[in-house]
Amino acid sequence: MTVEPERDKVVFLHVPKTGGTGLQTYLFDRLRAIRRNYFLSFFGTDESSLYRDELATPRPEGNRCVIERAFELPELVREFKRSPHFQQAKLLLGHVTFAFGQLFPSYQFRYLTVLRDPVERTISNIVQLSARCEDATIRFAGYRTRVPLYSDEYWEFVYGRLTAEYPIRGFLTHENCYLRNCMTRVLQGSWYLDPHESPNLHLALVNAMRAQVSFFDDFNRGVQRSFDALGIPVDMSQNLAGSGAKEHVSTERRRLGRYYNAPQKVVDFVVEHNQVDIALYQHLKARIDGEPVAETAVI
Repeated sequence: MTVEPERDKVVFLHVPKTGGTGLQTYLFDRLRAIRRNYFLSFFGTDESSLYRDELATPRPEGNRCVIERAFELPELVREFKRSPHFQQAKLLLGHVTFAFGQLFPSYQFRYLTVLRDPVERTISNIVQLSARCEDATIRFAGYRTRVPLYSDEYWEFVYGRLTAEYPIRGFLTHENCYLRNCMTRVLQGSWYLDPHESPNLHLALVNAMRAQVSFFDDFNRGVQRSFDALGIPVDMSQNLAGSGAKEHVSTERRRLGRYYNAPQKVVDFVVEHNQVDIALYQHLKARIDGEPVAETAVI
């Protein structure tokens, strides 16, 4: 049965390491009960990963793609413009930015996102980008080491790469952007084409007023408020993997601490290169949760 295109769409701006990966499975299980193609995940957790028919995305990978690259790959945009799944989706989720709607001008987009303590988020992102390889090495960007993950030697290796060059060889442009003021880039609507693009705090704060923003440390309740405001019929109370984040930290993080055993010099480096994100987070915490803005906030 043909379903008419959904012109008014909601986009979940998935900032890396803010709980979106677990959320997508929870959403898929519930939203497919409403109708086929209500939900689209650019991570592939959706109907197009299961079916190859006239309602699916006509790509070998279905909807699964590095959607961040849509800003530099016009063919990727054309593929989704032709996709019945994309046309019919009400809620989309992926590592996109506030500029996503510029790529699809025939649709209206509203946005929600989850933010996290910038230092904690960035260090978690560093860990995620440290891939375990089949030859027992750890790959970070274009570099490899055989030291144990999270060890002092591992962090010395990572620190050397972080401080030696920028952009870091072996990372895609958006991956480099993830490590420096990522949340500001998402809300300001970066196109992820230039790792040296200046983060625009003012624009990010203006756009945040046009989006539904919540926080990682109160995940379920914050996302529920956003869904309610945007008319997405999801009950977050049963999302046991994210009922507040604090009680559901990974075993590794519980054992190693919130910074995964990172030494102070790594923490200091992350603080230095995420000052705009720190200011953004503090201002939005004050605006939304009523928390005071720290005197050290960058304006």
